[in-house]
Amino acid sequence: MSTISSATETTAGISQPAQPQRHLLGSRLLDFWMLGGFSLLLWFPLYLLVNHSATLVSLGLALPAAALALAYAVNHPHFMASYKLAYTQGHRFVLQNWYQLLAVPIAMLCLLAIAYLNWAAPISDSGVTRSVNALFAGLGLETRIGNHPNLGSEILSYFVHFMYFTVGWHYSKQTFGCMMVYAKFDGYPLSTLHRNLIRYGLLSTWWISWLWSQCSAGSFPFYGLTVHRLNLPYVWFQISYAVVALLFAAIIVLFVARYMNDRRLPSLNFLVPMVALLTWHVPLFGNPQFFIVIALFHSLQYFPFVAKVESTRYRKNRGAHTGLRLLGFFGAMAGVGYLAFYFVPESLDAVSQSLSYTGTPFFMMAIVLFINIHHYFIDNVLWRFKNKEVRDLLFG
Repeated sequence: MSTISSATETTAGISQPAQPQRHLLGSRLLDFWMLGGFSLLLWFPLYLLVNHSATLVSLGLALPAAALALAYAVNHPHFMASYKLAYTQGHRFVLQNWYQLLAVPIAMLCLLAIAYLNWAAPISDSGVTRSVNALFAGLGLETRIGNHPNLGSEILSYFVHFMYFTVGWHYSKQTFGCMMVYAKFDGYPLSTLHRNLIRYGLLSTWWISWLWSQCSAGSFPFYGLTVHRLNLPYVWFQISYAVVALLFAAIIVLFVARYMNDRRLPSLNFLVPMVALLTWHVPLFGNPQFFIVIALFHSLQYFPFVAKVESTRYRKNRGAHTGLRLLGFFGAMAGVGYLAFYFVPESLDAVSQSLSYTGTPFFMMAIVLFINIHHYFIDNVLWRFKNKEVRDLLFG
C-alpha cells in the first residue's frame, strides 16, 4: 500500500466537516489496534522490561519464530491480495500501468533465469567487476561488487539488497497512507507543508533502518546464500539520525502550532501508525531478528484497507453475507499464499535438484524475492488517487 496516500492528497488545505465515526473495519477502536496499536502493545514490554524478566526474555527470543509461523495467515494473504486487486481491474488498468505490472515482473524473471542458467559463470575477476570497483575506490567508497565467485549468487545477492531497499520505503509510504486516510475520515485538513513534512519524516526512518544494515563490512545469510553488506560510509548513518530528529521536531512544532491556532488535535488513529513505525524502525537496531515482526505488523496494517475495499465491493454488488464472503476471500488468499511461498518453490527445488546445482534452494529464494519486490511496485499503482475503482471503494 505504498501510495494509498495519494488517494487523499486532494484534501490538503481544504476544510472538511469532521466525520468522527468513519472507520475501515467494524469500529475506530479496531482500526486503532490494526493500524499500529497491537504492535505498540507488544513493543513496550519487550523494550522497557525485557532485561528485568526471564519470561519476557524468553518471549523476545521466541517472537521472530512466532511471527514467521503467523506469516501463513497474515503476511502471505497480504501479498496475494495485492495481486488480486491489481490484476482483476481489467486489461486497461494493466496496460496503463505496464511498467509496474508487466515490465518489472518480466525483467525480474529474465534476470533470475540468467542467474540460474549461468550460475557457475565466474565474475569476481572480470573486467566489468574491476572497472566498477575502481570507480567505487575513486569515489572513496569501500563498497565492492564481485564478492561472490559466480554470477548466479551475485545476481541473487543484488535481489536481496534491492528487496531490503524497497521494503523500508514501502513500510514508510504505507504508514503515510494510513495517516492521510484518517485525516480525511476525521476532517483534519493538512497543509502542503505539513503533509510533506510527515511524508519525508516517515521516509527518513526508511533510510536510518536501511543504512544501519549497510554501513559496515561483513555479511548476513539469506536462505543459505551469503549476502555481503555494501560497507557504505558510517557517517551516512550518523547523518540520517540527525535528519530524522530534525524532521520529526518540525512535525511536532506544526502540530502544536495547529492546536494553538484552532484547538484541533489529530486523532489517535491518525497518530498511531507513525508512532508504531518510529518505535519499531528505530529500536530495530537493538535486535535485528525483530525485522520479521515488523513485516507481520505491516501486513496487519494492510488488512483493514483490503477489507474495506472488498466489503464495499460486495455491498455495492448487493451481495449477501458480506462478513462470510470476506472471511472466504482472506482464506483463499492464505491458500494461494501457501502455494506461492511454499508448495510451488519447494516442488521446483525438488524436481530441479537445485540444492545440488547451486548449493541453495534457488527457487525458494527466487520466488520470495520476486513477490516481495514486485509487491512494492504493485502497491505503487494500486492505491493511487487516479485509480478510481479502489478510491471509490475505499471511501464509499
